[in-house]
Amino acid sequence: MSEKKSRFGVLKDVKAQVQQQEQPAPTPTPQADKQQPFSSTLSGDLKRRLKMATAAEGRKQYLVLEQALEEYLSRHHPELK
Repeated sequence: MSEKKSRFGVLKDVKAQVQQQEQPAPTPTPQADKQQPFSSTLSGDLKRRLKMATAAEGRKQYLVLEQALEEYLSRHHPELK
């Protein structure tokens, strides 16, 4: 009497071949600080102007604010690098 072959026997072979071909995942490169949530308030007029300016430039508001804060800190508090 012959032994019945599994329908999925071929899949095991394919899986073994794929695992041999796979490369290990690259290690992530260290980046700047991870983004942290931040909340604040602005005057209505300033918020409106920020929204209009970022829309006109096609930029994200948080990126413009981040750039402005970086410039402010570099100019007024260079020791905080």
